[in-house]
Amino acid sequence: MAGPLFNTKAHKTSPETGLSSHAGFRVLRYSIMALGVIFAIMCAQTGTAYVAADVASDKTQAWFDGDSLPAPGEIASIQQQLETINSVLIDDAQVKLALARLYIVRGQTDTSKIYYEAARKVLSDVGLIQPSHYEALALQIFLDDFEDTFTQASHTDLVQVLNVGPFEKAVQQLVGPVLIKRWGELPPDIHQLAEPLIKSALRERSTKEILFHYMQQYHTVTPFMCCSPNRETSAQLRVLEATTPNAVVQ
Repeated sequence: MAGPLFNTKAHKTSPETGLSSHAGFRVLRYSIMALGVIFAIMCAQTGTAYVAADVASDKTQAWFDGDSLPAPGEIASIQQQLETINSVLIDDAQVKLALARLYIVRGQTDTSKIYYEAARKVLSDVGLIQPSHYEALALQIFLDDFEDTFTQASHTDLVQVLNVGPFEKAVQQLVGPVLIKRWGELPPDIHQLAEPLIKSALRERSTKEILFHYMQQYHTVTPFMCCSPNRETSAQLRVLEATTPNAVVQ
């Protein structure tokens, strides 16, 4: 009788080989489980960071806008939180913008330029992530005006933000007052680019009040008569022009 075609004994798995395979599978399974746990922890940390960022950002925005005042020691506490969150969410532009606003608020509170420099550094980081981020550009222009360091680079940023974000409320609130204040020194091309922003801002009550305040403060009303979006605003501008000394300065 013919023997088997194959030597079945040669293909039997030894006990040692079986144990090794089972051990390998256990190691692989535990490794996958460990990676899953690490991933879950990272997701939880990221989620917690986003929630904390929203809370800190809202507080900072309220301080920046002057809607509320920080309690003693609160600015330093929120700064520490935002700096920690920024180190976790390193590519999040909104966290960096909140941190920049916080530094500006702290600079105004402590009258220290160190914080303004820190704000500029953070805004520069936003520029690396999103080169044309309208709010970062607007904050940069705000800082240049606030520190009275308005240069040709500021004009370049102004042209850029007027092209990318003239209808954004944040831009109107930050850049609108700067346009009014520096209208006499700005070139005609920026005047032309600024008109859509001014006209849009005059449509909404909150931004209109801001612009009217600065028009009166800097005695500059007449140049913006052409930007009126409706009859009501035109009438208000005429009253403002009549009651503001030297308001006809172009």
